[in-house]
Amino acid sequence: MYRSLLTGIVVLGVLCGTAAMQESKSLQAEVFKIDPVHSTVLFRIHHAGAGRFWGRFNDVAGTVTWPRDDSVAPNFDIRVVVNSVDTGNERLDGTLKGPDFFNTREFEDVSFKSTSAERIRDGHWKVTGDMTMLGVTKPVTAEVEVTGVRGNQVVAKAGWEAWFEINRSDFGMDWGVENGALSDDVKMIVGLEGGIEPGR
Repeated sequence: MYRSLLTGIVVLGVLCGTAAMQESKSLQAEVFKIDPVHSTVLFRIHHAGAGRFWGRFNDVAGTVTWPRDDSVAPNFDIRVVVNSVDTGNERLDGTLKGPDFFNTREFEDVSFKSTSAERIRDGHWKVTGDMTMLGVTKPVTAEVEVTGVRGNQVVAKAGWEAWFEINRSDFGMDWGVENGALSDDVKMIVGLEGGIEPGR
């Protein structure tokens, strides 16, 4: 009887230990490197109180640290090269790269680094972080959706989509705000795909 009881205790201990190891493993965050080919940053602004037009940045880099079971929020460290701005119009792109807007001669990028997060529901987070543009850093809160994860323990890909709004004048970009030529508020949509590569 005592031997059976002892055996049961040992087996229970092994099972609990295995479960704890699996849980610990499932909670381990991994570093996903941003895939610039399948990631982009979109922005929308109101022109002259009439139409809204879109632009994008084509050069996105950085990392997302995140456990695949989504037990904790993704942690973003993202950099966007402002010289990659693309509106589909070369003249407008040149204006946006100039001193009244992104001033690419003095500032190479816009960055975002997570500082905190709150779960909204499964696969959806409210992420707050520090956004730096034109040398000015301000807190920004974005809604983030985990769009998917595929792969195995060696090779994996995951995706996230974030949307938020900023007032560009908060960062010192105030051309056209006072006279209504361009809206102050700018809508942003960020689509990211990251990967874990063999050997990482």
